[in-house]
Amino acid sequence: MTICILLAPKKPTSAFKQRGFSLVEMAVVLVILGVLLGSLISPLSTQRDLSKMRQAEQQLAEVNRALIGFAVLNGRLPCPATNASNGQALPVLGTVNCTQEHGFLPARTLGIDGSYNNNLLLDPWNNPLLYSLTTANGGAYSLQITANLNAGNYRICNQNTCAANEIIAENVVAVIHSRGKDGATAAASPNQQENADADNDFVKTTYSEAVNNEFDDIVAWLSPNIIALETLRAGNLP
Repeated sequence: MTICILLAPKKPTSAFKQRGFSLVEMAVVLVILGVLLGSLISPLSTQRDLSKMRQAEQQLAEVNRALIGFAVLNGRLPCPATNASNGQALPVLGTVNCTQEHGFLPARTLGIDGSYNNNLLLDPWNNPLLYSLTTANGGAYSLQITANLNAGNYRICNQNTCAANEIIAENVVAVIHSRGKDGATAAASPNQQENADADNDFVKTTYSEAVNNEFDDIVAWLSPNIIALETLRAGNLP
């Protein structure tokens, strides 16, 4: 006689049991993903900002060359543009003093290519470029540059206090600058405010995001010696 024994199938051991993620495990995974994404996004944002700063520096270098070219051809520098002058120097002709000392870059007068809004040349952050022209010598730099002109009265410093050991350049004739990423809403740091107070001192210093010490302005300027040399070479220096 044959006896058959039926064996019940073994239950899977706990080691092979399938289970889903717990809420705690999912939370941990999400936190890790968030940290990883944050570490990737931050450098990308920083690289984008640095790229725009380099673009702004190149743009100001081009503006500098255009201003020197204008001086060589006309024997003077253009006045700043105003809100109402449509990107043109005001006045356009060098027969009377400038309407204002601090204003916008007269990019239409200079014929500079780039992005414009209301005829004002924009920096890489889409804010108008600013321009100041000294009123030293009775505003003569906007009328006629001559060999006997005294230098300008602007100073470029690495701190807003502009102490003797903080001066980068003095006797400056013209200043061109971008307010950087924060533009018209620039933080109230002393160094950035120095570039917005319409006086004779300007700050050029290292980039900073430190609270109450923010700085991202891009600043360039014209030396009276370069202006005199180039106009002399062109035979246009009385």
